[in-house]
Amino acid sequence: MAGITLGNRDIGIEDVVAVARHGAGVALDASALARMNAGRAVVDRYSAQNIPAYGVTRGLGGRVVNEISPQERADYSRVVVLARACGGGDPLPREAVRAAQFARAASMARGGAGVRPLIVETQCAMLAGGVHPYVPSIGSFGGSDLTLCANLALPLIGEGRAEYGGDLIAGAEAMARAGIATVALQEKEGLALCSANSISVGMGALLLADLSELMELLDGIVVLTMEAFRANPSPIDPRIVRARGAPGQARAAQSMRQKLAGSALFDEGEPRRVQDPISIRCASHVHGSLRATIDFCTPNVEVELNGAGDNPLVIAEDDLILSNGNFHTPAMAVAFDALALAMGQTAVMSSQRTARLLQNTMTDLPDRLSGHGPTHAGLGLLSHTADTLSKDIHILCQPASIFDSSGYNVEDHAPMTPLAVRKATQILGHLRQIAACEMMVAAQALDMRDLARCSPVARALRDRVREVVAPLDDDRSFTFDVLAVGDLIAGGSLMDCLQAA
Repeated sequence: MAGITLGNRDIGIEDVVAVARHGAGVALDASALARMNAGRAVVDRYSAQNIPAYGVTRGLGGRVVNEISPQERADYSRVVVLARACGGGDPLPREAVRAAQFARAASMARGGAGVRPLIVETQCAMLAGGVHPYVPSIGSFGGSDLTLCANLALPLIGEGRAEYGGDLIAGAEAMARAGIATVALQEKEGLALCSANSISVGMGALLLADLSELMELLDGIVVLTMEAFRANPSPIDPRIVRARGAPGQARAAQSMRQKLAGSALFDEGEPRRVQDPISIRCASHVHGSLRATIDFCTPNVEVELNGAGDNPLVIAEDDLILSNGNFHTPAMAVAFDALALAMGQTAVMSSQRTARLLQNTMTDLPDRLSGHGPTHAGLGLLSHTADTLSKDIHILCQPASIFDSSGYNVEDHAPMTPLAVRKATQILGHLRQIAACEMMVAAQALDMRDLARCSPVARALRDRVREVVAPLDDDRSFTFDVLAVGDLIAGGSLMDCLQAA
């Protein structure tokens, strides 16, 4: 895959995906090298002249009033990283670690961190060589990803642990096996490696990439349900959309119209009802709101990929180091809280459509889509599965951005961005499984309809589900069927099927 050069253009979410998932190489442009060298020269001057600067010649946090002696500065950066590398919970998956490594390298290449190019070059070598630090998922104070980014930095200085070649080994050994020299940090470099939002930014970029793709599939699943229900397509009529035009609604409605093309539902007398349940009738409105929220989140992630959020910030052109709050990401936290809520509405609506498809009073099909009468449950328990998953999402939708901050001295406010992103990522996994439940139920209902004319998209999705889930005859367990269809959704093969149709 073609490499990505830092310094000659803005970085986008697609670049994070290319590095994190597809192994794209990363290198520094000559302009980035020049900016970083200029920034480093300012740090060296401040240190040589003992000019007060946060984290360079003065302490961190509440110890900002304390001077760091020239004798202590040589080791201070290493101690900063080691002392802040803590946390708990499950480790971050490899792709999230790679996304964070890339996000930190991209930001430091802007020059405001005041680190030597060697730091970013070593990070690029770790990405290329497959050295992936062990990073716990929980531990950020919420003001930045301080403790988690410290774990991310440990192998670079020969500490901590890293995954290499499928094995979790000592960081120094992983670097040695990959043929990458560890780094002896200089003034400010430890702080620059820790004080960043790279975990949140990397994970947020991957989430947005996945969700943007999932949106198209979710529209297709609605179309499959509409065919199975024999729904009225009037709510996605362009005249309806023009009458109100809520954010994102037009895109969602157009997507559904395109995917419903070829259906008999557009013919007079084909829909069974003049007006359907809200979970079907208002699908484009809810999917539109989720699209609009993705639009809100995206620039909040991309500004972090392309900005220098370092504190203090090195301004090479003015030969200055200034303390600031650019590490603070309240807008990003609020955006991902909103994204969680928008995904929650989408999930609840999908769960409700699943339930409606199982009610014979709504569909005119056998109750619970079973041909065996009241002694059999049919697909009925899939409705409970979807509903239970949506209840979990209700809890995860609680806003993180208004949580109280830690009581550490001067750090008296935290936007809690890493928690907001982590919760939204968990919701995405639940949403995929709820969508799997809807697909399985809609596929069964469509089989029972045995339509003469149907949308090619709906038929293609039904056929793809049938490759991993057999039609229901007698009652059976659906646990692994839900997993199988969920894996189809997460793996992208359903998107390929959708695009082909």
